[in-house]
Order: sequence, then structure tokens, then C-alpha cells
Amino acid sequence: MAYEYFALIPPESNADLSTLKDNLELLYTSVENKPVIHLKEDCITITFDDFNFKIFFVNEDWVLVESIEMADNFETDWNEEIIDKEKLKVCASRFELSADDDFDMDYFNDSLYIIETIESFDGVIILPMG
Repeated sequence: MAYEYFALIPPESNADLSTLKDNLELLYTSVENKPVIHLKEDCITITFDDFNFKIFFVNEDWVLVESIEMADNFETDWNEEIIDKEKLKVCASRFELSADDDFDMDYFNDSLYIIETIESFDGVIILPMG
């Protein structure tokens, strides 16, 4: 299974990569199989043994163009909630979440924890891309 999501960030959101890293570290403080979480430039890497999640921050002109297109193509978010298309149309930045292939779904719960952590930022709209 592939875990691929876009987390569209509206202009009024408090979402940023450094805070996301801190929130993910807090999430995993009390677990036994604690991942290594590393922030370098515009990418967070979350490594469990030999499995990686990556979260990129993208803030390019074409993100806004794609957000407008996604507003036309999506009715619901990752959790099947109706999206606010007008809010989606003004998202000029986003997090892009991806991961290694997980055929046995060993990291499915972790993908949900990561998505929920991203979703805790104000106004973020998460869409499945896989």
C-alpha cells in the first residue's frame, strides 16, 4: 500500500514544517518503536527501522493552480468529509506526504497518526493522491 496525500494549506493557517516536526516528536515520545524524525530544508523524514515517510513543504506558484484544479475534481477529503472548495482554491502551499511501499500495512496506523497530526493545523485540507 502506498501512502500519498496532499495537505493543502490556506493562507490563514498556522501550519509550518518546524512545528509539524515538533508535534510529530511529541506524538511519538511514549512509544516503544520510536522513529527517527529529521527535518532538512523543506522535508521531514520519519524513519522506522527500514521504512520511511517523507513530508515535503511546497510553496510554488503552480501549487495555487493545482489547488484550483483539485477544487473542481474533489468533493470530499481523505476522511470523506465534504471539502470547502472556495477555501481549497486559495491554497498556495501544501505538505506532500509519501512513504515507502507497505505491502503488509505494517505502518498503516502510523500513516493515520501523521495525517491526524497534520490535520490539527488550522484549516488544512487533506486529499488522497494515491
